[in-house]
Amino acid sequence: MLSPMETWLANRYLRIQQYIRQKKVYIAVSHTLGSLLPFVIIGSFLQAFARSALMANGFFYNIYHVGEWLPNARNIGQVVNSLSDITINFSLFIAAFLFAKYLARLYKLNDGIVGWTALLAAMILQTNIVNGLNRVNLVSGLNNNGGGVHNLFVGLIVGYVAAQSYRGLTWIAGHWQHAPVSWQDETFVTRGLQAIFPVSMILAGALGLSFLISLTGQQGFAGLVLYTIALPRWVFSHAIVTIMIITFWNNILNVIGLSGPLSPFTQLTIDSSQSTTNLSTALKNGSLNNLPYPVTFHTIYDTYGAMGGNGMVLVLVFALILFSRQPDRRHVAWWSLFPTLMNFNDIAMVGFPIFFNPIYIVPYLLSPLVGMFVGWVPIHFHWIPPVVYSVPNTTPSFLAGFMGTNGNWAVLLVSVLALIASLLVYLPFIRIDNLVWLKTLAGELPDQQTEEVKISGHEVIAQRTGPAVKKSESY
Repeated sequence: MLSPMETWLANRYLRIQQYIRQKKVYIAVSHTLGSLLPFVIIGSFLQAFARSALMANGFFYNIYHVGEWLPNARNIGQVVNSLSDITINFSLFIAAFLFAKYLARLYKLNDGIVGWTALLAAMILQTNIVNGLNRVNLVSGLNNNGGGVHNLFVGLIVGYVAAQSYRGLTWIAGHWQHAPVSWQDETFVTRGLQAIFPVSMILAGALGLSFLISLTGQQGFAGLVLYTIALPRWVFSHAIVTIMIITFWNNILNVIGLSGPLSPFTQLTIDSSQSTTNLSTALKNGSLNNLPYPVTFHTIYDTYGAMGGNGMVLVLVFALILFSRQPDRRHVAWWSLFPTLMNFNDIAMVGFPIFFNPIYIVPYLLSPLVGMFVGWVPIHFHWIPPVVYSVPNTTPSFLAGFMGTNGNWAVLLVSVLALIASLLVYLPFIRIDNLVWLKTLAGELPDQQTEEVKISGHEVIAQRTGPAVKKSESY
């Protein structure tokens, strides 16, 4: 049974779900994330394994002294990590292709051509034209550093604009034809010829915009977007207030598919001078007491607010394994367990998904604040020491405080309490998610496939096994 508060929230989420499942954009986003998931899973596993076991700052590399018994361990790690980059760091381009393709299918356009147009436009927008002109070719200026999973929103923007532009330009081109081709007379050749005008206009527009972006000095379209929405570095009288606000803004950006200023791999960079001073004081005095900066991003956010990555995703993974009634949620949670333990949460962001999911937005934003508050209170009252010593980036986050204080058991206990407190934030929303799933199974909510068929107007054909699927044509 749901509590009165959970019932109130559930009723509103059911209305939201019933509304958004009828929208073409939501349907296309859902298909895009589903198609992207296998690439993210493969890339995340490769990335987590390479950085934790085959690189010098890796958790398992240091614990098991991998470099002593595995020849060329670091070289192997670089190769494996490069393989992961092919999938993870090209997610923006893949998302642009898939999103435009699914939108085109819903609008009954040539989905193959529209998808490839969006992909090329995304690559052009991530190319520094000015730098490329000074090299052998323009492709050498391609920048995919901002093309990872956490910048999917940029890919979706490009895909959406490409699909809508193709739709409008096709309509304009149709009015120029003296004898429009009927649907019965269409061939692959005529469809290809009709696409020349909209494709060339879209790519020309992307090239012009890319040139203007290059003049700003930003790293492609993704870099420009992130620069535009960057939060000013406000500093309040209480450090914990500054940390809370920046964390909240960071996670708002995350749930819409944009990178924020914080990640588990930016330790000691946001407040590096304070962390360095803390470390010097601790080494000089031989104690973790009376540090000059007990409350920093490293001592609070990295330790108690980013377990499993931004949004305390490790808590969500554990909670879904234990409490979710949906098989697909549990399967994705098991797949994401190892990478999330190593602080890579890409699978969870795409697979549950957390991106654009109204059910998980609220706990994703609140759980880090609760976890940090649980850690801040005992530090403020000097019940536990703050974390000073650096640990490998891929250290399981609930052990980071314990290892970063040279084995303080009280800090480990507080880390566990932060996990439990964050679990209590996520749990009601998992129960609501289960209810939405049951309502869908019972037919009280429209499933996405039915809505897609209704919107696109394609025929539904029954397969010998599995649910009904949409009959469509791809080029």
